[in-house]
Amino acid sequence: MSSPDHVDVEAVLQSLKSFQRRSVDYVFDRLYGDDATRRFLLADEVGLGKTHVARGVIAKSIDHLHAVGESRIDVVYICSNADIARQNISRLNVTGQKDFQLTDRITLLPGRVRHLEKNKLNFISFTPGTSFKLGHSEGQEEERRLVYWLLKSTWPRLFESTAALNIFQGGSSKDNFRRRLRADEPTKWIDARLAKQFTAHVRSKDQALRASGELSYKDRFRDLCDRFHRNRKHLPPEDRHDRRAFVGEMRALLAETCIEALEPDLIILDEFQRFKSLLDPADEAGSLARMLFEWRDARVLLLSATPYKMYTLSHESDVDDHYRDFVGTLRFLLDDEMRTERVQGLLTEYGRASARLDRDGMDPLRTVKGRLETELRRVMCRTEKLAVTEDRSGMLRDADGLGLSLRPEHVRSYLDTRRVADALGHRDIVEYWKASPFLLNFMDADHYKLKSLLREALDEQDELVDDALSESADVLLGRDAWQTYGEIDPKHAQLDHLLGDTIARGWWRRLWVPPAHPDYELEGVFSGTDPAHMTKRLIFSSWHIVPKAISVLLSYEAERLMMTTLDADAENTPRARERRRPLLMFTRSEDRLTGMPVLGVLYPSVALAELGEAAIAEAGISPSRPSLEDVLECARQRVNARLEPIVRNASSEGAEDESWYWAAPILLDRDSAIEDTEAWFEDAQELAEAWSGEEDEAKGWHDHVAHAAEVATGQWRPSGRPPKDLAQVLALLSVAGPAVCALRAFTNELGSDVRSDPLVRHAAGRASWGLRSLFNGLEVIALIRGMNSAEPYWRRVLEYCAAGCLQSVIDEYLHMLVEAEGLVDAEPAEAAAALASVIASTAGMRAATPGVDWVERDAAGHHRVENQRVRARFAMRFGDERGERDESSLRKEVVRKAFNSPFWPFVLATTSIGQEGLDFHSYCHAVVHWNLPSNPVDLEQREGRVHRYKGHAVRKNVAQVARTSGTPCGPGNPWRSLFEYARSVADEDSDISPYWVFPVEGGAVIERHVPSLPLSRESSRLPALRRSLAVYRMVFGQPRQEDLVEHMKQAVPEDQWAALSRELSICLEPQRD
Repeated sequence: MSSPDHVDVEAVLQSLKSFQRRSVDYVFDRLYGDDATRRFLLADEVGLGKTHVARGVIAKSIDHLHAVGESRIDVVYICSNADIARQNISRLNVTGQKDFQLTDRITLLPGRVRHLEKNKLNFISFTPGTSFKLGHSEGQEEERRLVYWLLKSTWPRLFESTAALNIFQGGSSKDNFRRRLRADEPTKWIDARLAKQFTAHVRSKDQALRASGELSYKDRFRDLCDRFHRNRKHLPPEDRHDRRAFVGEMRALLAETCIEALEPDLIILDEFQRFKSLLDPADEAGSLARMLFEWRDARVLLLSATPYKMYTLSHESDVDDHYRDFVGTLRFLLDDEMRTERVQGLLTEYGRASARLDRDGMDPLRTVKGRLETELRRVMCRTEKLAVTEDRSGMLRDADGLGLSLRPEHVRSYLDTRRVADALGHRDIVEYWKASPFLLNFMDADHYKLKSLLREALDEQDELVDDALSESADVLLGRDAWQTYGEIDPKHAQLDHLLGDTIARGWWRRLWVPPAHPDYELEGVFSGTDPAHMTKRLIFSSWHIVPKAISVLLSYEAERLMMTTLDADAENTPRARERRRPLLMFTRSEDRLTGMPVLGVLYPSVALAELGEAAIAEAGISPSRPSLEDVLECARQRVNARLEPIVRNASSEGAEDESWYWAAPILLDRDSAIEDTEAWFEDAQELAEAWSGEEDEAKGWHDHVAHAAEVATGQWRPSGRPPKDLAQVLALLSVAGPAVCALRAFTNELGSDVRSDPLVRHAAGRASWGLRSLFNGLEVIALIRGMNSAEPYWRRVLEYCAAGCLQSVIDEYLHMLVEAEGLVDAEPAEAAAALASVIASTAGMRAATPGVDWVERDAAGHHRVENQRVRARFAMRFGDERGERDESSLRKEVVRKAFNSPFWPFVLATTSIGQEGLDFHSYCHAVVHWNLPSNPVDLEQREGRVHRYKGHAVRKNVAQVARTSGTPCGPGNPWRSLFEYARSVADEDSDISPYWVFPVEGGAVIERHVPSLPLSRESSRLPALRRSLAVYRMVFGQPRQEDLVEHMKQAVPEDQWAALSRELSICLEPQRD
């Protein structure tokens, strides 16, 4: 068991896959063993869990340092992105305690970390961009307030006037800065030891400056105080410059002090290629970082799948050259110029042998390759998942039938767009036309000259442009059709294909991706799903317009079909949306609480969770997958038996009392565990807030919970006749109720003993609240009522959840989330709360509202541009978006988490993910290249985003193999049993299979979609990229890589490329003992 003073190394290592553990052992040995190096690079291929390997290295390093007598150990984690840092910190924390201190800049350390020297173990994390690249920037206000207090204790007499306030105010307003300064409690806020060290550091620098005849910091500050004795809005440029310089230099001194105070033992640089200037001692940021890297015996572990430009085309060499980049990384790692030159010599020999392959044969190349690998493995290692499959495809396949056809409407759209562009004096627009429909509606003037020219022309009322627009009907998106949910033809080949590949397949009827391993046969809109095909789509384009156009047009078509399912005359206007109301609400009507049945749907009943679990297990005993009808019948019989004593004395006369629907689950819980039930409802006010996760939820909800508490505590029960279908409805709740499914899923994942834990039940309620938000969506209401308009709506929701096997959906989702959120070792209540928060935010995420420009003719005959926010939910673009409420926003991390959930969006379009280092694999194994990159490595990087640990394709294939073999699932989350079985039949001993690669005949694959027109660039570029992929690894560490690749393709027959690449590519896998 880990603690703040002890790390359970074996427990940490047991959580790793075998190849990860081998990497941990190898890295640790290189850092601390005989002939050790102080710097090492772990360059595992994207998606192989470098963070988990780093976690193992941290654990072994701490254990080793304790063993050799270190009384205090400091681990520093540096990551370029604060969002990724927060995600990875939970994975890197090996103590189970809240030890990691995260700050976005090192200069804030004195206010974030207290008693560094007293702690036996310190975890510190910060981002480099604002920690090392200080320059003469004044920094954030918090930094300036921190420096203010530190300098005040250094030069107290200079702070007696208001001049110091004016100096450190910076860009903040006078009142706000002084108010926050007054609220500071520096003795509580700032670490005393760091404050003393800063004072000593400043005084030491001042002595050195005076000794060299230069102006001291204190003298400069005194001069600034004379100039800033009063507060001024408008500063002379010299004063502004001198203030900025002084504050920036104080921040630099503070950064140096913090580095010295850290005393780092292990430094981890994650995705360091994004801040490579830190490796260059000649760079200002690099010189500051070097203080950190060279601290006594500190070890530096670099993590990156792309630590240097992997492959450079000839036109890129002036900007970002592979050879220069690689040698620079190597120089930092070796920290020895002679050894660096030796490796450069081997690289030259390797290049010569490759170029003479057709004359000298394989032997010279094999010899130098072995020597080069030995030298490189001293400071780096790399594991590749693609090496598992014989053809290095790693389950990747080109999707069939993606040659697009050109319709007459497509050509007319081009001609109309061409006419408008000519009127604007713009150059050829073929590539624009290929990229997106309705260019003038979706283009942003900031990114496209064509749009800025249009705006200028319309402002000037250019008649030529007005006429061109009037004659070009196919250029513009029509608002009239939009507002009446009219069918809109994009007149665009790629959009046509994408609509056919998603919307036309009925995806708009599904609110979640069907589970890969359902407990029973799917029904309704989920039946007939092709399990190999139904996966989300990740789309890459180099054009900014494309993500917006895709997200808006696909979402519109999905919403149009949903809304018109219920009402063929539905309107798509803000006013029409305001007239519609959600149906799962908690209101009063004539002193009657109308939402009690909805509360029943959201109630995490322990009794129903157990009854539903037993019914699913009983129905699933047969060799074939049971039907939903079979499961519900098993559940009905079990519910009937438990319900009979509760309703035995109920009235048998009069009208049916519908309050039984929501009260019976509480009475069942009370019957089986009265103390637990009463305790959960003890404080109805607190319960209402924990259940919904919203403190300010409407009073009606609190009243409903208070009434339910009366049932739980025996103060009230239904007095009327139970409905005839009560057992049937409760059976439906036990199998598919959102809260019951969530509670059962938490139990499956976290252990059966947590089912009655009040905090776990809170979490289940919170998760169901997010699903309530999903089913309260206006288009979702239209969809479900359009399929069956019979009341009440809440029962139609339950039927939808049952048809789509919500239980299996949440089981699968939680299995992925526990590891993704770093909750494997968390306490059950803590894990459940975190999981529920993610489920609620992804299922209930609001639509994004990208802007669309309507270009319309006014009464005077002139065209005008009006921007309007429209909704995008089925498809979204990756990036920060405005949310559906004006005051809200959707951060890209929220969008990413939603895409990594089974819920919408089903399509995510982006221009920027290739170098992001983020995961998109949980429910996606199809990458669409709207246009192709020129570099084969960029192609691999794109596709690597969905080819990761327990990805969607892998899970489908694991489920298929287990189902074919008839393997039963043990207790708990079925996915543990499924992967255990797949591991037992995998023919590979590194654990890459089945967790990363698990090909199955006729199963799911990583799909590469390249929808392209005949004779387009993409149609000819793809074969060339494929050929380059086959051999580019053989030109590792070489200048002019593109030329060498072309030479080798000419020198070696194509049918030998794959075998040659396997044998002669540089292999840096950790050596086995």
